[in-house]
Amino acid sequence: MILFQRYHYHQIDKFFHTDFWLFETSVWLHVFARSMIAIFIPIFLLQMGWSISHVMFFYFIYNIFDAPLNFFAKWLTYKIGAKKVIALGTLSYIASFAILYNLDVGMWPLLILMALFAALYDTFYWVAHIYFFIRCEKNDRNISKGISLLYIVKKIAGILAPIFGGLILIFFDKQLLIGLSVLILLLSIIPLFKIKTTKDRPDKKPKKFKQFFKKGDGLKEYIIKGLFSFHQAAEGIIWPIFIYTIFKTIESVAIIPIIVAGTVIIITYFTSKIKKTNRSHIMALGAFLISITWILRLVIDNNIFYYASIFLIGLFVVLVSLPLESNMYEKGEKKDALDTATYQNFFSMFPRIFFYGTLYLLLEIFQVSFIAAIIGMLMIMAINYIFITKKFDKKPR
Repeated sequence: MILFQRYHYHQIDKFFHTDFWLFETSVWLHVFARSMIAIFIPIFLLQMGWSISHVMFFYFIYNIFDAPLNFFAKWLTYKIGAKKVIALGTLSYIASFAILYNLDVGMWPLLILMALFAALYDTFYWVAHIYFFIRCEKNDRNISKGISLLYIVKKIAGILAPIFGGLILIFFDKQLLIGLSVLILLLSIIPLFKIKTTKDRPDKKPKKFKQFFKKGDGLKEYIIKGLFSFHQAAEGIIWPIFIYTIFKTIESVAIIPIIVAGTVIIITYFTSKIKKTNRSHIMALGAFLISITWILRLVIDNNIFYYASIFLIGLFVVLVSLPLESNMYEKGEKKDALDTATYQNFFSMFPRIFFYGTLYLLLEIFQVSFIAAIIGMLMIMAINYIFITKKFDKKPR
């Protein structure tokens, strides 16, 4: 019996020390630290006295920095490895927190410097992080199961972290919240450097743009990723600002990621079982349902519906994002994992330059951003419909 127990203890211990689970631990800690504070950043800026227009300017500058830095992050990952780049990205995020800690209204150089460090974080962490995930994930036949697990890990952290963040802001202050986030971010680096067997540097030199998208192969997914970014920006930044302008409390914003994370965990489990052949249908359905929700947000003026719509978006968004990323990662693993990570982040962030740049110039940001999200979703529907139609036409009759 003792031998039996020892055997199973070592088997369990070995399982939880595999590269994938060490990677998941690092991701969980990182997402927990980020989720404690990320949704509150535009609210902090508003509380300091910056206007909504200034907040749009901050995100506009941030995305201008972000777009070209993706290619620097790719080069750096190739040179020094993903683990070191993830660590550098995490330290850049900590630097942006340090600036936020000392920021006040009218400190334009510091605001721009914060945008730079936030962009360094986004590109370094997400390019290297996605690349390393593809290398750690061994289930090649159905990578969507690995992605769904990654989603669930992130969303569990996404449920717990805003509760802690909100409570700290209610009973203490933002300085303590920033300090705790920094500590957990530093802890998230440790599991990465315990990963020994998975190589964190590419064997081959990354491909150029024309080589990677030769004959348009895989370009559809990246165009959809770019269109999807309008919804992500509207939902992730503009909607919390909209909620805050109505209720004027931190608690009203803190509940948003809790609602989203809970619904995503439920539907992610079922969505991971989608057949590869049905992914375009599911994406089109998800885009349609999200667009309907945005339209209802434009016409229904009701506080309860504002939160109910967050629940609906949380359900529908996975119908687009999980099949989309499964397609991208499967193709990317065959072509080049580092290029996949780079172009995914680039196509996600580059359109936001125009999104936030337009909003900065306008007085009415809410309706315009909601309409942009609707247009993006309808275009995703159209692209998937064209793809489905062509695929059907190619079948022998």
